[in-house]
Amino acid sequence: MISLGMFSLPDLPDYDWTADSSGLRRRLSGVHLQKIRMADEVFIVDPGGYLGELTRQEIAYAESLRTPVRYLSREHHG
Repeated sequence: MISLGMFSLPDLPDYDWTADSSGLRRRLSGVHLQKIRMADEVFIVDPGGYLGELTRQEIAYAESLRTPVRYLSREHHG
């Protein structure tokens, strides 16, 4: 299992994400895509079926690689 480790940009004191001159946001996104490339399967944690725009992009990327995608909201419990 490879976890993303976070669900949003980290809360860094005094860091202005809107003026991300270091490219940290881009590098973090690259880490997510690398993890998708390494995965045998992607499991989406989507409470109530909600998917944000970035998650939808990552799902499309996984599907383009033919990596199976499963969703928490669609799992059968019982």
